[in-house]
Amino acid sequence: MRLAAVLLVLLPVTSARAQDSLETKLVIQQGAREIGREAFTLTQGRGRGAPGTSIRATAAYPANSPRLRLSATLDRTPESALAKFQLDVEGPNGPTVILAAGSGARLIIRTVARGSEAGRELPGGPDVVLLDDQVFSLYSAVADLATPAGKPLTAVFPRTARRASFVARREPGGAAGARVTLTGDIHGTLSTDGQGRLLRLELPESGTIVSRAQD
Repeated sequence: MRLAAVLLVLLPVTSARAQDSLETKLVIQQGAREIGREAFTLTQGRGRGAPGTSIRATAAYPANSPRLRLSATLDRTPESALAKFQLDVEGPNGPTVILAAGSGARLIIRTVARGSEAGRELPGGPDVVLLDDQVFSLYSAVADLATPAGKPLTAVFPRTARRASFVARREPGGAAGARVTLTGDIHGTLSTDGQGRLLRLELPESGTIVSRAQD
C-alpha cells in the first residue's frame, strides 16, 4: 500500500504545453533486430511555466506484449542544470521509481521499489548527464552540451549508478539539427533535428541503433 501511494504521488504532471507537443516515435534495434519502441516529447518550458526544457518518454520492450515498460521525465533549466528526473520501471519484479536531484556538486538518487526504499549520493555538477540503457531520447541532452572542440561529460545511469566518461563533439556544418560524435566510455554518433529531438543514435559496442519510426 505504501509503495502504491508513493507511485501515485510521484507520477509526472503533464503541462498543457507538453500535451500540445508533437510526439516522436523511435525504433530500437540490436543486431539488426527490433527489440523495442520508444515515444517521447521534447518541449520548451517546464511545469507551471518555469523556463527550460522537458522530456517525457515511454519505452516498451518488446513493442508488442512488452515485458518491460519504462517512463522517464527529465526537466532541465535554461542553463541545462538538472531540475527533475524520474524513471518509472514496470517489469517482472514489480514497479520501481527512481528519482534524481542535483545540489551543487552532488547528485542524490532515491529508489523506491516494492517493500524497499534506498538512497545514494554521487558526484554531480554541470557536466553530468543522466542517461538510461533503454530510454534513448535522454541523449538529446548530450547534443545540447556538445561543442565543436569536444565537451567532456560524465554520464550517470540512475538505475545502476554506473558512470561513464566521454567526450561529445559537435560536427560542423549540416542542416538545422546537430550531429555529435561520442568518444570514450560511450562510443558512437547521434543526430538531432532542428527542434533538438533525437533523430538517430548508433552505439556500435552494443550493436544498438535507434532511429525514427516510419509508421
